[in-house]
Amino acid sequence: MNKILIVYASDSDRRLMIGLLTRAGYEPIAVETMEAAKDEVEKLPPGAVIVTAMKFIRGTAQELINWQKRKGYKFPVIAIVDNLNPLEIADVMKDGGAVNIIQRPAMDKQLVETVGRYARPGRTMLLLPDELIPRQSEAFAGIERAIRNIAATDVNAVIFGECGSGKEQIAKEIYRLSSRSQKPCTVIEAGGAALVGNHDPANLRSEVLNRMEGYFKKADGGTIIIKNVSC
Repeated sequence: MNKILIVYASDSDRRLMIGLLTRAGYEPIAVETMEAAKDEVEKLPPGAVIVTAMKFIRGTAQELINWQKRKGYKFPVIAIVDNLNPLEIADVMKDGGAVNIIQRPAMDKQLVETVGRYARPGRTMLLLPDELIPRQSEAFAGIERAIRNIAATDVNAVIFGECGSGKEQIAKEIYRLSSRSQKPCTVIEAGGAALVGNHDPANLRSEVLNRMEGYFKKADGGTIIIKNVSC
């Protein structure tokens, strides 16, 4: 469940956003002040999103964005604006600022959809049934949707299924549809030579680590598929 930090002074607007996001399956956290916002940002997990008013108690959206940059945080910030003032919007979105804006009167229609563009899960698991699935089936159509959703993110994907159910093919399809498709794709057998060898925990340059380092360098910017992993 993705956490969404709401930084907003208006109590009624906070309640509206909390209700919308909770019904959509998110975990909203609402604060009113800059100090409270900073405290919550430091606790946010990967995949979280910040939704903020342009101005709130003892702070502004621009100040929060600038503070986040200085601290090295990269959570997407969505700004709520009362009106489409071109200069104000340009300021808050420039130089890696807010990723999007929502007009306050349209919050009930646009909030969930806009948050959904930027909220990313920390891990995605794709569960497969035991038997092979015909492409015409409704179940396979669901898997295809999951493949597209995963491919649009940079998360790690764990694919479960019986031997021969097509896990490697699905992993390669995720790679093919992803932004990494122009980079290398390396397939490693979990029980094969790549992960087998003498390993001394005290020796950081053991056979296994040397070999794995080579695979990761080879796939830099691309994808590594580790197959036949037993849980």
